[in-house]
Amino acid sequence: MTGLLPLRLALAELRHARIWTLCQVIGLAALLLPLLILFGIKNGVIADRTAALLQDPEALRITIARTGSYPAALITELSADPDVRFVAPHPIRLAVMADFAAAADASRIAIGVTLLASGADDPYLPAGLAPPRPGEAVISAPLAGQLGLTVGDRVDALLRPGKDAPDGAVLGFTISGVTEAGTWARVGALLHRDDLFLIQDWTHGAVALAGTDLGTARGTPRDRDDYPSLRLYAANADAAAALMQRLAARGIATGGTPQQAGALIFLRNALDAGFATVAVVGLVGVTASFAANLWTAVIRNRRAISLLRLAGLGQGGAVLFPLAQALAIGLVGWVLAIGFYAALTGVLDRLLGETFGVGQQVARLTWVEYTASAVATLTVSGLAAIWAAFAITRISPEEGFNDAP
Repeated sequence: MTGLLPLRLALAELRHARIWTLCQVIGLAALLLPLLILFGIKNGVIADRTAALLQDPEALRITIARTGSYPAALITELSADPDVRFVAPHPIRLAVMADFAAAADASRIAIGVTLLASGADDPYLPAGLAPPRPGEAVISAPLAGQLGLTVGDRVDALLRPGKDAPDGAVLGFTISGVTEAGTWARVGALLHRDDLFLIQDWTHGAVALAGTDLGTARGTPRDRDDYPSLRLYAANADAAAALMQRLAARGIATGGTPQQAGALIFLRNALDAGFATVAVVGLVGVTASFAANLWTAVIRNRRAISLLRLAGLGQGGAVLFPLAQALAIGLVGWVLAIGFYAALTGVLDRLLGETFGVGQQVARLTWVEYTASAVATLTVSGLAAIWAAFAITRISPEEGFNDAP
């Protein structure tokens, strides 16, 4: 017998027993569909929300717990550390406060604006925007909206009166950028470190002014060998834990929100393990169910197979019979499952997309996942055929005579 004959006979048998074949295809698709939807949701809404939380700068901010004397060499060292995304020296309080007023309309005032020292790789800076230079400020989107300001406008920091400065002081800035909406929720501004320390020095009475324009002292920044605090962000959640441990070993107490990011990574890994377990259990169930059905088909066609063996069909050709049927059913079942998946995820996207705040993609699979699912389905089909193939090798040619009337 030719090598293609077993394949032709296997496919002919599927066409002949079309009701049985249809049931196998639908049953396989019904088992695959929940797995596809499960992994689609994992790669869609769950992956998107997890990534968004892990990329939130606040989730990676490491707070220096105590005011101290941190040498400039430490900042240089941290700047070169691959676990550090951004570091800048900072005044005693992490967030210096000042009132801001639009230079063009002093009646537009924002009270208690948060001021932070900025620099290259600042996580709050929009992509491609250079950090502010002395005399420049990158303001948050909430501050821009409150004062009605945009790039190129002028804004004044109004410093409150002190013991030696009853009239207060004013430090003017040109707005060089606005943070992206949602990046920094506070009413704040990013400044060059020299400007921020100038504000601190004036607040502490270390700057003498003839009037109220603090900008006249801008060209003579003080030399500093150490700083009272740091503004520090880790490169990622995994790096945050290692960085905090190294700082603790040097006697630098830290705090902040990286612990939350670590907990989120643990949750993500736990979900991955849970999805993998469900997938393995599901595929084992698919294999067992499919194997039983293929074995039943072999038993049902036992006499016909024995006659084919008598006509010259070898064991190798006989083994191809259930294998070809399994692969054919697996391929058609996978195509049907993909069709159902596309239809159902479209419904999910329309119904739940806005609820989850992810636009139109609650579930998402890439061509890599589609290919992997096809390979997994065909592999499972091949494994399911092993039992039937073993059963078919136990059928001898003589059984055709024994069953003859």
